[in-house]
Amino acid sequence: MIDAPVRWGILSTANIARIKLIPAMRASAHAEVLAVGSRNQESAQAFADEMDIPRAYASYEAVLDDPEVEAVYIPLPNHLHIELAQKALDKGKHVLCEKPLALTAAQAASLRVPPGLLFCEAFMVRHQPRWLAVKERIEAGDYGDIRMVQAMLTFGLDDPGNYRMRPEFGGGALYDVGCYAAMATRFAFGCEPRRVMAHASRDPEHGVDVVASVLLDYGEGRHASLMVSTATSAAQHLHIVGSQGAIDLPEPFIAPVERPTRVVHDNVFDLYQSDPKTETFPPMDQYEQEVSRFCRALRGEEVGLYGLEDSIANLRVIDAIFASVDSGGWAAVAQ
Repeated sequence: MIDAPVRWGILSTANIARIKLIPAMRASAHAEVLAVGSRNQESAQAFADEMDIPRAYASYEAVLDDPEVEAVYIPLPNHLHIELAQKALDKGKHVLCEKPLALTAAQAASLRVPPGLLFCEAFMVRHQPRWLAVKERIEAGDYGDIRMVQAMLTFGLDDPGNYRMRPEFGGGALYDVGCYAAMATRFAFGCEPRRVMAHASRDPEHGVDVVASVLLDYGEGRHASLMVSTATSAAQHLHIVGSQGAIDLPEPFIAPVERPTRVVHDNVFDLYQSDPKTETFPPMDQYEQEVSRFCRALRGEEVGLYGLEDSIANLRVIDAIFASVDSGGWAAVAQ
């Protein structure tokens, strides 16, 4: 028997809510979209009419005041995430917040999550069945000790009015896609890096980082590298190398909905004897997986969500990356 669907409020008319999260909520047996809030009634009502949402509110706070809204999704520009997350939690709402939670680890650490409420950062990739399967096999030692991780996530942004081009809004490649790549290396190693070395190129007009390369030292001979950009063609990969095997996740971050996802395993030491095996997973919507797992956790099921401490840890890595970009040398990651 499925519990009653979780009633959701959407804080913003952002495009990601329109094209990803609201369709995911509609596809989930565990969720119901009840309300949307915007900065004015006209905007909220137009969005509600377009997306067939029952209630439209002229402010974000009005959504939080609706006693029937149980959880909220926050897809606002980066610099507004933590403020609205705290307001929602203070009103007794569970929170699924787009990444990054804040612009620094110190800001993230100021968030207070009352007992009984869920907070989760919206890294939808960690809800993919193949990511969960890879994590389980890493922890079981199927690939030996993980020694190297390489992550890449890039795309082209040609809209100068986009908030990602505004430093004061938390724009730039590192906040937008670098947080995914950093999270992926932490996910694979199961611990935190000790220090990072980074270089970034900035947009000459807007000042945000648009290309960044990072080395991460996890200690004990464990290394990771990541490359991210908002100024190139689209590319993505995640490669994990252990002492007893290697793992490749094609299309790791923006996963296909209409076809199976794949994991490629290779367990040889001699490149001339390489014999990769491809494992497939059924087509799925990673956003629907994210929503459903959050709702199931809210109803009391143990699904292994990542909470506030993980958000703080990921931002400590981002903090160190920016410190290295500024100094030109290695920067320690706060522990």
